[in-house]
Amino acid sequence: MNSEESEIEVPHVKAADRDNGNFFIQLINGDFGLAKTYWLFGVVVGLVVNLLSRSVPSLGVLILLTLAYTAYEIVMLIGTWRAANRYRGPGVWILLAKVAVVFGAVLLAAGVLMTISLLGRV
Repeated sequence: MNSEESEIEVPHVKAADRDNGNFFIQLINGDFGLAKTYWLFGVVVGLVVNLLSRSVPSLGVLILLTLAYTAYEIVMLIGTWRAANRYRGPGVWILLAKVAVVFGAVLLAAGVLMTISLLGRV
């Protein structure tokens, strides 16, 4: 792959944003690549947050953790979709990544609604 093929311009990605080192801008733009975005920032971070949420000391901390993770998850899902759009490997990985993003968004929305419902009972 030559340098022209590896540097794909996407309209929503400004060169200044790509180079400024802001993690969340790079993540939402899909700048880390599909595999790293999905596996490291999606799966591994999700597992760590899940483990942490099982040992929180209070409902207030759990709510803060949930809010922070929800915001992060939205950024990660958008970044995974955009990384899939930029991916130049086998098409099956693009399809699987986008299916995972859709399922992830549905599960995230269901989790938020369930949390809101549970908080209404407290």
